[in-house]
Amino acid sequence: MTYSLADFPDLVGKELFCSDWVPLGNEDEKAFGHATFLREDFLGRPPSNGDPYGERLVSGFLLLSMLVAFHKRELKLNSGGAYGLNYGVDKVRFLRPVLTGQRVRVRATLQDVQEKDAGTRVLTRNVLEVEGADSPAMVADWITFFVQDEAGAKEAADA
Repeated sequence: MTYSLADFPDLVGKELFCSDWVPLGNEDEKAFGHATFLREDFLGRPPSNGDPYGERLVSGFLLLSMLVAFHKRELKLNSGGAYGLNYGVDKVRFLRPVLTGQRVRVRATLQDVQEKDAGTRVLTRNVLEVEGADSPAMVADWITFFVQDEAGAKEAADA
């Protein structure tokens, strides 16, 4: 289903999407480590991994960063010329480990919508599930701020 920002006030408390399962491999964790400078050439030493899960543990920040991809892929939004800015997170909790080789998905529920002078503030609760697990791996309340771009504002005014 495709939503518009005007639909959002009526959707508060409702699930916006449940994604497909996505496998996480060791190569994903290595690519994330490289992109976030967790590599020997930046640190001057090999990155330490002193946790009991060793090399198989997926970084919580990799899981958090995946929200962008899940939302872009799963949330069908006709923004009416507005574009979304990452406004931040209110709360993130990592509740269980995720290991490479496991599959995850996200359920996003609309929590709040506020009209502001400069745009629309949207809060979603994102629950990252691990296939076969009885509890989520992560819960994140993510804020997106939608602002009208000049072309979209002109198009809306001409309509």
